[in-house]
Amino acid sequence: MAELEQLATSFGGPLPLDETIAEPDYSAAPSRRLEIAIAVTALMLSLLALWLSRNIILRMGGGGVDPKWWPTLLSVLAAGLAAILVGMSFLAPPMSRGEVEATEKDGWIRMLVALTLSAIYVFAWSTIGYVIPTLVFTAALLFLFGLRSWKGLVIFSLATTAFIYGLFHYLLKVPL
Repeated sequence: MAELEQLATSFGGPLPLDETIAEPDYSAAPSRRLEIAIAVTALMLSLLALWLSRNIILRMGGGGVDPKWWPTLLSVLAAGLAAILVGMSFLAPPMSRGEVEATEKDGWIRMLVALTLSAIYVFAWSTIGYVIPTLVFTAALLFLFGLRSWKGLVIFSLATTAFIYGLFHYLLKVPL
């Protein structure tokens, strides 16, 4: 230990602050405008979901827990949380986004590909059915966002599809 201290003092000790190498800052800057836009969009989408959930047509008499109940509950909770976000975006100082990297071209391309895959998935589900499009869609999204192991792609896609199918088809008796 004494040798290390002697070595440090013989070479002048630690470097002064002006000689240290600064690391580049890749973090996104705080943005009140972005916070407001996201919060208002979330509020509008949750209110739209609430309106759509209340317009679900029931085949049998309503009352109690019916097919409107769960979507209505989720959209009310989403609207409440979005309203809190709107208030925070106007009244609180902009949140630090130090852990969030600034946007890059690769991220925008991935987002657009994911949205395109989602549109294709909705179309395929309505024409082909649930199982095959869900397997392909899940594997494609996992691959798009970085999973490269074929075992992971296959196992996760199969497990997720089977779980959702079993939950809705057998437990909840809702056809997919």
